[in-house]
Amino acid sequence: MTMSRGGAVPQERLEVLWYCIAAAGLVLGLRLAQMQLVQSEEWRLAAERNRSQMIHQNAPRGRFYDRHGTAVATNAPAFSLIFLPGKDRRRQDLTPLADELARQLDRDPAKLLESLEQAVREESAVRLAENLPTQTMFRLSELKTIYPGVDLIVEARRYYPFGRFASHLLGYMGKMGAVEWRKRKPLGYRVDSRTGRIGLENIFEDELRGRDGGLRMEVDAQGRLKRILDKIPWEVGSNVHLTIDAAVQRAADDGLRATSTGRGAAVAIDPRNGDLLAMSSQPDFDPNAFLSTDPDEVKSTVRELSEFNNAISGAYPPGSIFKPIVGLAALSEGRVSPDDAVFCPGHMTVGTRTFLCWEKKGHKTVSWLEGLAKSCDVYFYTVGLKVGGAAIERYARAFGLGVKTNIPLKNEKGGHLFGPESRKKSGRNWWYDGDTLNLSIGQGELTVTPLQMAIATAAMANRGSVWRPRYTQKIVYADGSPDFVKGPERLAIVDAKGSAWDEMQRGMEVTVSSGTGAAARIPGLLVGGKTGTAQNPHGVDHAWFIAYAGKPGEPASIAIAVLVENGGSGSSVAAPVARSMILAHFGMEDPLLKKAAPPPAADPSPVPLPLPAPLPVPGRPR
Repeated sequence: MTMSRGGAVPQERLEVLWYCIAAAGLVLGLRLAQMQLVQSEEWRLAAERNRSQMIHQNAPRGRFYDRHGTAVATNAPAFSLIFLPGKDRRRQDLTPLADELARQLDRDPAKLLESLEQAVREESAVRLAENLPTQTMFRLSELKTIYPGVDLIVEARRYYPFGRFASHLLGYMGKMGAVEWRKRKPLGYRVDSRTGRIGLENIFEDELRGRDGGLRMEVDAQGRLKRILDKIPWEVGSNVHLTIDAAVQRAADDGLRATSTGRGAAVAIDPRNGDLLAMSSQPDFDPNAFLSTDPDEVKSTVRELSEFNNAISGAYPPGSIFKPIVGLAALSEGRVSPDDAVFCPGHMTVGTRTFLCWEKKGHKTVSWLEGLAKSCDVYFYTVGLKVGGAAIERYARAFGLGVKTNIPLKNEKGGHLFGPESRKKSGRNWWYDGDTLNLSIGQGELTVTPLQMAIATAAMANRGSVWRPRYTQKIVYADGSPDFVKGPERLAIVDAKGSAWDEMQRGMEVTVSSGTGAAARIPGLLVGGKTGTAQNPHGVDHAWFIAYAGKPGEPASIAIAVLVENGGSGSSVAAPVARSMILAHFGMEDPLLKKAAPPPAADPSPVPLPLPAPLPVPGRPR
């Protein structure tokens, strides 16, 4: 070994050092070559991302159309306020912006400041407000020149052109909770994505949802937008064509709102195939309110929202609208004939109990037609005892009472079928004549939903076909796949004699032409119906009316069940709602209103008021 004088470093160590330096240089060289040659595109994009921001734009959601092609849920252009954080933004720079935005948006400045600071921390764009009114948008556009990073974008937002229209059926849009978002995140949902919360918006979420697009924007150090680097086009959702008739639905909504209580339900069915023509539940709501720019307003709307759909979830005693089923059972089983007379003194005593008729002074002598048209309780007490509770229960079950229709809507109730067999299944092995009398007039433990009674009324109109209610005509897929078409589905057939059907329909038509259902009489149409007043132990009685209607010589094309909670008399409260729905279905003017209206001053031809037209979606032709 050689050692240089004065303690110099040995030659071998210098060589090792040079080898290390050479090896390090070689590694760095190879890494640079890899970055410049192999990973050049990846690093270019990474560098570009450092000076760009992705602004997502909500895709237009698929539309809902009624059976005639009227859009009842569509999309409209909406402005969103965004903030793009720049470099080195300090809290003192954000506070004046938060104060100014709070003044323009009528929002809490502390919450806005929190959103701004979050955007700076995460170095990502944030939405500060959505669905801005045009006037507010113009005011905020001036802030772009004062506060760097503030900008406005246009995107598609859900829009319900008729407001409080079939709201429980259509549903509404809302933001997801944390748990739901974690489930939907792999499907491409963002944390601020809106989804259908109830009703058809929720059921058809997968079909209606499109694929969001966006703009990748170049920004400078202050967060100002410089230029669009690239644009990702959105893909629209699929359109759903419903069976509902917008005119009938609006008549149901308006009619129920105008009642004394404003609470209840109305359902219309096409007796020929089970198509759902209308489903109204009151009180209702405006689904547009959930798209408000004010979070507090949205929270208030949610707090006041009644998601309870009376049409499918409300179970009520049917009262006298059950009497046509009792009559059909007795006539078909041969227990009574249409000409059998019953004397009604206003009451009937069975054993030690006295059962009253609603008409205290009695209906005197009545047979089938008068008994149904006048809704005589004593007549149906007598008929019920002759046919028996078991037969009445069997026919009621054949009409679909006591079980869910399994319409694809959440929270449907099946009601409760009341009879000897049902009671035996519940472990109570007794049945008395008094139970039969209660069942004969639709009281006791029997409960039904308005949807069930609409389906049963449709079966009365078509002489026995019980259809599953359907609300989908077809789905037109946005990707060009073949349309999905939903066909009718018959659930059951009520087996009854032809003569019994004849008499039942004749009795219901007489009820409207000259009986308790006269409020639903419409010249030029054949209308059959039955009024009902259901006892309510918790307050004023509920008002019912069922009806079907058709042109003379043609099959009935609409069947209706109307319930007004605590409405009292079905003849004066519920029947007018059904009448309005029938008129709307046939496109007829109300002759009573026409007579009462004063003559016009100038132009004698009335100008119909059109439904509001949906606004165009940005980037798509009208």
